[in-house]
Amino acid sequence: DTETFVKERVHVATGDRKPVGIDDACAFLARFANGSMGLFESTRYARGHKALKTFELNGEDASISFDLHDLQYLNYFEYKNHGTGQKNEGHLTGWRKIHVTNGEHPYMDHWWVPGLIIGYEHSFVHACADFVRVVGQGGTVHPDFRDALQTQKVCEAVLRSAKSGQWEEAGAEL
Repeated sequence: DTETFVKERVHVATGDRKPVGIDDACAFLARFANGSMGLFESTRYARGHKALKTFELNGEDASISFDLHDLQYLNYFEYKNHGTGQKNEGHLTGWRKIHVTNGEHPYMDHWWVPGLIIGYEHSFVHACADFVRVVGQGGTVHPDFRDALQTQKVCEAVLRSAKSGQWEEAGAEL
């Protein structure tokens, strides 16, 4: 489902009222090839969140979540203890915060003392460095054009679904 809450806006340069052609909010369900499900949401109207980008993956034995506002941590919930194989049920279960900018982090040796965070901007510096390194070595760069095309197919399927009110296929992978 998509929605444009503000249907017209005043054009900054001309002062004319123009129809808005972009959605203000989108929420969709997805079914992946392996049978798992996904729920995606985006909106310009979550004003209290300047750049809230989160994800959560839930499986039979564990869950993991990430929040860009707290990017030095992953949150982990283990339902089934892999050491014993027993389910972790009871009042002492809960989410654990795992600090991910310790010395084991693959980029920490390029930055500060281990344990201090590397931030949002550092990920772009390393993305550029990784790109230049891979191209210089003659390797394949990922994501590539095929990944971008598949992403666009998903976005188009979401928009078709919002119009039709039906499930839509994103198309086969290339």
